[in-house]
Amino acid sequence: MIHRENYRNAIIDRLDAVSELMGPDHSLIREIQARHGQLQKLYAELDEFGPGMIVATESGDSWALVLPDASHPGYYRFSTFRAIGWIGHQTYQSLDEVIYRAFEAGYRVVAPRDTLDRLSTTIEWLKGCARLEFIEKMNAGDISYTQMLAEFKRIEASYVASAIAA
Repeated sequence: MIHRENYRNAIIDRLDAVSELMGPDHSLIREIQARHGQLQKLYAELDEFGPGMIVATESGDSWALVLPDASHPGYYRFSTFRAIGWIGHQTYQSLDEVIYRAFEAGYRVVAPRDTLDRLSTTIEWLKGCARLEFIEKMNAGDISYTQMLAEFKRIEASYVASAIAA
């Protein structure tokens, strides 16, 4: 992975090389310009809102929260999530790189600032967070895949039972 000094211009920096190779009127030039514009919208949100901003995929079914990395002081991360809870994270040296890497990963649209607040109160989110403990245990080798699936069934049954009782 190439470390850049200026991630904000990473896409537009390719323009001269593409223009030289393909010609100044090639459709790829317009695509690069459009992508650069999308990336600049994310940087504008970062400049206004800072860490805590949320970006989404164009389909709107997956999001990334930009934060300082608690595990690596001085670094930043984007933590990805869906309606079912947290799904991963990636850590980088700067906020600008985090935005660029999130963009590369498909998180290209500024999301409403209350996205996580809204999702985190849903039943699907709560079940996903309960499952996360067992995913981590399985990944660490503390339980088997079959045991993890059994815990998922137990979690699902507890929510069904709660819904029936209500």
